[in-house]
Amino acid sequence: MIPYGRQSIDEADIEAVAAALRSDWLTQGPAIEAFEASLAQHCRSRYAVACNSGTAALHMAYAAAGVGPGSVVVVPTNTFLATANAAIYLGAEVRFCDVDSETGLMTSATLAAALRTDIGRRVRAVAPVHFAGQPCEMAAISETVQRLCPRATLIEDASHAIGGVHRDGSPVGSLGHSSMVTFSFHPVKHIAAGEGGAVTTDCPDLQKRLSSFRCHGMTKQTNELRRPTEGPWYYEMHAPGFNYRIPEMSCALASSQLKKLDRFVARRREIADHYLHELADIPGVSLPPANVLKTSAWHLFCLHVDFHALGRTRIEVMESLAGTGIGTQVHYYPVSLQPFYADRYGHTAAQFPGAMNHYERALSIPVFPAMTDGEVKQVISSIRHTFAGAQVARSIAA
Repeated sequence: MIPYGRQSIDEADIEAVAAALRSDWLTQGPAIEAFEASLAQHCRSRYAVACNSGTAALHMAYAAAGVGPGSVVVVPTNTFLATANAAIYLGAEVRFCDVDSETGLMTSATLAAALRTDIGRRVRAVAPVHFAGQPCEMAAISETVQRLCPRATLIEDASHAIGGVHRDGSPVGSLGHSSMVTFSFHPVKHIAAGEGGAVTTDCPDLQKRLSSFRCHGMTKQTNELRRPTEGPWYYEMHAPGFNYRIPEMSCALASSQLKKLDRFVARRREIADHYLHELADIPGVSLPPANVLKTSAWHLFCLHVDFHALGRTRIEVMESLAGTGIGTQVHYYPVSLQPFYADRYGHTAAQFPGAMNHYERALSIPVFPAMTDGEVKQVISSIRHTFAGAQVARSIAA
């Protein structure tokens, strides 16, 4: 079975992890410092703070931005649960905004629509999600935030997008418009740490808050201590944090993987280019926009399929492709309609037409660097055969 995503691990990665295991440190050692420095350099940011998951990165970023009871975080409804849940962890509320039905992205227009209520004054953070690896239009979103909720912190969820490039040529993770950018290093993402995440920022105060929150809220900085005359064993906690530390082995793996990121993304773009050319003429199927080929990081290649016109359900199509060895997935069922949020806020599908239009047609097909040319051809052939067979069956039935 060719899955929709898979890590790419080589002997250099294995040796990097083995070297960390042979060292004197298993946590809070030199590997984390090296990874943070390399990641910050790649993203052209001043700081990077690594942690043990993309969810932890979001939680840390929201906390550093001052999100808490009485505040609101605005997130797109087309995202993974963690983008919204991290706000709930802090006692805040979530305001969902719709997305563009073709890209699945928050836009300045969908954000403005979500902010045209009395909650605008309580918005503490806005979290655009670079869904599938395609960067949002951050300049337009930033302008909307400054106009409608200028006190809010702009925090990009770039879990899908390391290696992507903004329209101005800057790498995802740089801070042209935002205060913080979060990443995930789950195995299906662009670089793997086993599990891991990070936040980039240019602000020294935010970096300090992120680092403290990652480690129980502890500080040993002399200028921050109320009892500075205590010995070297002494530390203080001025606000609670969490244990979101990432092990040395994970950072060693992530550092090794980061060295190959450009190659990984180039291969993803090569595969996407094949799909864009070879799947463009299938009736009832629309593809991601070709003009983002060299800017998207292509975490996902998401088809939009008119299953009604095809005469087959999405489950039937996925089962048919699985029978030919092709794994697929759906990204995402709108978070606003998850039972917890639907019950909390009374959301209905009609409130998010763009997200529902995207979800009802979405089908993610395999794209990952370790795919061989033969596997790419197999995916293309299987999709063409499956969809052609469905169209023939529908014509006969008609």
